Amino acid sequence: MFIRRILVPLKGVSSDDAVLAAAASVAKQLGGQLTGLFVRPDPSEALPYMGDGVSGQVIEQLLDAAKEGADAAAERASASLHQAAKKADLPIVTAAEPLPSARFQEVMGRADIVIADESRLADLVVFAEGQPDGDQFGGDALEAAMMTAGRPVLIAPRDGFAGKLGGTAVIGWNSSNEAAHAVSGALPFLQAAEKVVVLCIGDDEIDPEQGSRLKAYLALHGIKPEQRFIDRQERTTGQALLEEAQKLDAGLLVMGGYSHSRLRQLLIGGVTRHIRGHASIPVLMAH
Repeated sequence: MFIRRILVPLKGVSSDDAVLAAAASVAKQLGGQLTGLFVRPDPSEALPYMGDGVSGQVIEQLLDAAKEGADAAAERASASLHQAAKKADLPIVTAAEPLPSARFQEVMGRADIVIADESRLADLVVFAEGQPDGDQFGGDALEAAMMTAGRPVLIAPRDGFAGKLGGTAVIGWNSSNEAAHAVSGALPFLQAAEKVVVLCIGDDEIDPEQGSRLKAYLALHGIKPEQRFIDRQERTTGQALLEEAQKLDAGLLVMGGYSHSRLRQLLIGGVTRHIRGHASIPVLMAH
């Protein structure tokens, strides 16, 4: 598997810088194209909510203000992409070639719908990490890319990508479809890793065969992982994954996303929700 189109939704804000640096690093090392996507809001969609009493002049002023704001955000997003590309020595292009390269794309519409549509033909979609208080950065856009479009997403840390691919990669494995999709999407990263560790998190008794089929699959791709069975103890699965990955000095965590419904995650929490808000290393997820 090759990673060629790396999609990065941009907002024209400061958090774009870290996510672009991560995507540029991946594009450079894996020979892909970083596509910075700025979704311009369609101001006309807000018109039905203004009511019949709003004058044409007021509407025109509001539309002009919305356009000016979008223009400024698009300019900042484009500037951030050019800066990240320059640092990574990636040429800016307007077509699919050459590779590696970077490209700026602007589309008008509703962000989650546009991002889902553009993600369908992307090999990887990159978002920024959540805030320390557990805020879920990416929101509907991240879920649209991962669940609606079915693409793997990479959540980049605020402090930037570690740089060169390699080091230790950890797989949070529970034999689910979601975890299997994440492993498939992460193969180029796993093949570049110096060490791959399969973590099976559970209670006192864990089925020793849980990761054996995964190890056999990875061996076919030239990857020879080690397997560890971890007792969750008093921790949640999300806490255990992050703590064990930290002990291993991992540079990447690979895991399935939303094995339980989003409603359940919202009401009582879950692994995906915890990881999205608390991870301090790059996390590759798939649904």
